Amino acid sequence: MTQDFDDYAADYEALLQRSLGSAGGDLEFFRQRKAALAKRLLRDAPPRRILEYGCGTGGNLPHLAAAFPGSAVAGSDISEKSLKQAATAAPGVTLYHLRRGGVPAGVFDLVFAAGVLHHVPGAARDALLAAMAEALAPGGRLLVFEHNPANPLTRRIVARCPFDAGVTLVPPAQAKALAQGALLGQVRVRYISFAPPALAPLADLERFLTWLPLGGQYCLSAAKPG
Repeated sequence: MTQDFDDYAADYEALLQRSLGSAGGDLEFFRQRKAALAKRLLRDAPPRRILEYGCGTGGNLPHLAAAFPGSAVAGSDISEKSLKQAATAAPGVTLYHLRRGGVPAGVFDLVFAAGVLHHVPGAARDALLAAMAEALAPGGRLLVFEHNPANPLTRRIVARCPFDAGVTLVPPAQAKALAQGALLGQVRVRYISFAPPALAPLADLERFLTWLPLGGQYCLSAAKPG
């Protein structure tokens, strides 16, 4: 990782909200939208076991649990202090330390990762995608959410975020190549985060704009053969 998130664990939520707020964003709004998209994409085969890879302080975990009631939700991270925060944010969720035993292989129906790739040096991204793929059960789905470097507002938010200092954003084509390199199939990119919270009623229209490469973020989806 390019940052040591133990240094930011205590203030992570406030720092991220401050960065988003400078552009009219709301952290919980965007988290809920990601979980809602995951629910829509997996509506025909709801996952029984879900892993958030790089869960940080756990802000996405309650939204995933709400989107998939009855599913077993787990989180993982390399930051011990962040995992302690996650245990408070999502009581009862299983948490894995990626540097102390890692996660079980081949058991998760959904691996969900939000804002993880761009914090990993380019040379290590192949290994990261391979690790995510390894955690998937045969037929399992991978959803990776990343900032869209083509969006100027996104670049502005990233530039103002203390723990994004020095990161290199990942273009969608590169993310697709990484998934394909991990031997995943059904690889697709959807563009998201067109509407800010102030225009929340328009957010449901985003599903008709997923082809337009101007969204603030994108969602890479892929599936493990089997």
